[in-house]
Amino acid sequence: MKSTKRIFTSNTLWIILFLVLAIISVLIIFIMNSVKTAGKTAKIYSNNRLVRTVSLNNDDEFTIENGKNYNIIRIRNGKISVCEADCKNQICVNQGEIDNDLFPIVCVPNRLVIRVESETQDVDAEI
Repeated sequence: MKSTKRIFTSNTLWIILFLVLAIISVLIIFIMNSVKTAGKTAKIYSNNRLVRTVSLNNDDEFTIENGKNYNIIRIRNGKISVCEADCKNQICVNQGEIDNDLFPIVCVPNRLVIRVESETQDVDAEI
C-alpha cells in the first residue's frame, strides 16, 4: 500500500505542477496579446522614400501608387496589411496583417515597404 500511495502522490505533484505552468503560460499569452497598440505607427516607403506615416489606432484604407503600379493598404483592429496589389506574385497580399516590427511587409515588384514602429523603443544593448 505504501508504494501505491507514494506513486499517487508523485503523479499528483507532477500533474499539479504541469497545470500551474500551463495556466501561467496561457495568462502570459493573453496579457501579451491584449496589450493595446497605443503609440504604434507604420511607416510606408515607396522607392526607398518615406511617403506616409499612419497610426494603427484608426481603421483606414488607402492606395499607394508607384507609377502604373498600386498597393491598397488596410488598417484594421490595430494591424496593417496589403489587401490588394497589381504585382504578379502577390506575396505582399498573402503575408497578411502585421502589428509589430518583427517582419515588414515588402512588395518588391512595386518597391513598397511597410514597417511598424512603436513610440517606446526597446534597447537590446547599449555601448
